[in-house]
Amino acid sequence: MKNLYYIGLLSILIGLNSCKKNQLKKPTDVSVKMDINRATSNEGHLVFDQGYIRLASYEVSGIRQEGGPVNLESEFPGGKVINFSPTLEISDLSQEIPQGNYTSLEIEFDTHEGNDEPTIEVSGTYTNQSSQAFPIIFQFMSSETFAVSGEADSGDPIIMLDKDTPATNFIVFDPIYWFDVITNNAWSNANLSNVQGTMTILINEENNETIYDNVADRVDEQTESTFSN
Repeated sequence: MKNLYYIGLLSILIGLNSCKKNQLKKPTDVSVKMDINRATSNEGHLVFDQGYIRLASYEVSGIRQEGGPVNLESEFPGGKVINFSPTLEISDLSQEIPQGNYTSLEIEFDTHEGNDEPTIEVSGTYTNQSSQAFPIIFQFMSSETFAVSGEADSGDPIIMLDKDTPATNFIVFDPIYWFDVITNNAWSNANLSNVQGTMTILINEENNETIYDNVADRVDEQTESTFSN
């Protein structure tokens, strides 16, 4: 009888463990949004309001308190253009991530370099010390790898994904930070280019190269990834 009792108990434990593993495999629908910091710089001279990024790949890897590690990746051989928006959900980046309590969710993506087109472009307005406003366009032309640690919007160290509650990963780039190293003197000496009939501060590998080099060194910094339910 005692042996039958232990066999029965073991069967129950195995069943519970199997059920738990199955639960951990159930996915949470996670949508993705990408945007830029749209706030005006502290000096009040710079603001960005639109742009895009051209992606070659997008990957999410995570570690849970229970359950195995997770790795999901999407490839875009021809490049995928993502327009920055605070509201637009990017269907090509949406994923079904196994539910669980994540101690780590790492986001990594590469820009797609090709066809002599920008891999990142942001545009906005620069206002000089005489209160004159000029359109500004920054065009990043190189491939770049972004590695961002995801955070919970609540500030909790654990990111909780539940199969019954869709989540959103909101990724924000910070061109205000990128340009924080550019001095007033550099802005004053910036060359203007005629862009579709408007005199514009165009910044790329061929125009305002010194500003470009300083900003290009910072484009992979200060990017944030926040998960919310």
